[in-house]
Amino acid sequence: MARVTMIAPETAEGETKEVYDGVTRQWGRISNFSKVLAHQPAALAGWMLPNQSIRLNNVKSDPDYVKIQQLVIIKTSVLNRSAYCMSHNVPLGRKVGLSAEQIAAAQGDGYMTSPHLDDRQKAAVRWAEAVTTMTARDDDDAFAAMKQHFTEKQIVELTVFCGMWNYSNRLCEALHVDLEQPDKRIEFQK
Repeated sequence: MARVTMIAPETAEGETKEVYDGVTRQWGRISNFSKVLAHQPAALAGWMLPNQSIRLNNVKSDPDYVKIQQLVIIKTSVLNRSAYCMSHNVPLGRKVGLSAEQIAAAQGDGYMTSPHLDDRQKAAVRWAEAVTTMTARDDDDAFAAMKQHFTEKQIVELTVFCGMWNYSNRLCEALHVDLEQPDKRIEFQK
């Protein structure tokens, strides 16, 4: 059970109701993460902005990049042992076309030798691990691999995603955010 009250959409007022309207447009429903974060509507609104511009706007225009983003989110979340974020992002990864083998590779330690990940995906997962474990500052090889496969804009975006999911993982685990039933989890909107 969540350590703080989750703000129900039907009781939301003012700024929280406005932010909930935006969350519903993005994801079709209000997640428990949003219900907890809604105690600070500006934080929830702040979460939505990069999520929209970095991930959701690319779902149709660059699905391969969205797969990489999902691998980054999955690696970050597994390193932080965040059951909540994994419960949403593994199914979302499948929805954008990641195979069970790719997801398993990103979750494990042997991803660099996995035949299921290409070099670009391996570079992103390696970077996610370095960012999450706070070794990226001194990991010139991981950064060189990122430079080989991604634009500077994409490097920043993927690093932002690592930061966002480190934040989400910690919030969800510290505040015991309840897992939704599978049919109540967020979905990519058409």
